[in-house]
Amino acid sequence: MNGKKAICYLTDIMIGQTGEVISKDYQKARILEYAQSNGIEIIGYYEDDMYNEDVLSRPGVEAMLLDKRDYDLILVERIWAFSRSWSVLKGLLTVLKLKSVTLESATTMWDCTSQRARDHFRGRALKSPRRTGTCVNEWKPVHMKAPAKLNFVMLKKA
Repeated sequence: MNGKKAICYLTDIMIGQTGEVISKDYQKARILEYAQSNGIEIIGYYEDDMYNEDVLSRPGVEAMLLDKRDYDLILVERIWAFSRSWSVLKGLLTVLKLKSVTLESATTMWDCTSQRARDHFRGRALKSPRRTGTCVNEWKPVHMKAPAKLNFVMLKKA
């Protein structure tokens, strides 16, 4: 064990509008594998039966946040257990930071929300994005040196 203690959160996750669901049993199995591989001690599970974008009002989330036990992180199978929307997640992440608790995902997803959540706890979140919109806050400016001379080539019409 690496000394980290985790509380896990589960809820059925709908996959888009396909009607398919990532079940709580599947999530629990992935979380357990991840915890064992990373030396994390699971001290409890909280869950909700229905997915709701109002994360902080879900009964399982409310109970989880009131848990007085000593733990280091909330462990989920994927960030989507809470939301796919960064604006929705910000409120939860702020509460977790105040409690000195991090959020960790057993599955590495590459969608913008999952990446921003990882970066949030690694201290790499952008401080003041210039643009808004899907994934735009992930852009980083690139500074290039202007070329000394521009060369234009005339193209012949075929």
